[in-house]
Amino acid sequence: MFRKTILILLGLFPALLFADWQVDPEGSYIGFASVKNDLIVENHSFTQVTGIVSKTGEVRIKINLASVETLIPIRNERMQSMLFEIATYPTAEVKSLVDVDEFTSLAVGENKMLNIDMTVDLHATQLKKSVLVKVTRSSDNSFEVTSLGPIVVHASQFSMAEGVEALRKIAGLQSIDLMVPVTFDVRLVAKQP
Repeated sequence: MFRKTILILLGLFPALLFADWQVDPEGSYIGFASVKNDLIVENHSFTQVTGIVSKTGEVRIKINLASVETLIPIRNERMQSMLFEIATYPTAEVKSLVDVDEFTSLAVGENKMLNIDMTVDLHATQLKKSVLVKVTRSSDNSFEVTSLGPIVVHASQFSMAEGVEALRKIAGLQSIDLMVPVTFDVRLVAKQP
């Protein structure tokens, strides 16, 4: 009788409350900007992002660094080989632990601002950051998680200052700023059972 009661109670809750959430690669954006010669700002992005938020709140997002898109093919290749060194470090990974109830309790169209502690693993270096995000429930089975403002990192925090200098030299530039603003808009969809 007790088992039957538990099963009935579980049936009353939406299945989505117990679901894993997947990153929708088509609906997600991770971008960064570079500043060259102290004046020229250029926006870049990664086109291949995958990941999951488990029902227990474990976040794991992978960025394929070979998917860097600068709109200039030779610059893509140079960033891949000289900056990210994709032969050795093909991906970056973002990890976090979130309270899934914070966003699954939102009604469609509602949003909430949250501080999320995350760890970024890039170029064999881990960096912890606290990031302010806006979580919006965009449908019954999807959410948008958007950074509120740029997350500024320094290339030296990931041992990439030498790579930036190599890019500067090969491009014949006076300077490339080591401070890099990063933004993201990640779409999560309920994983199909």
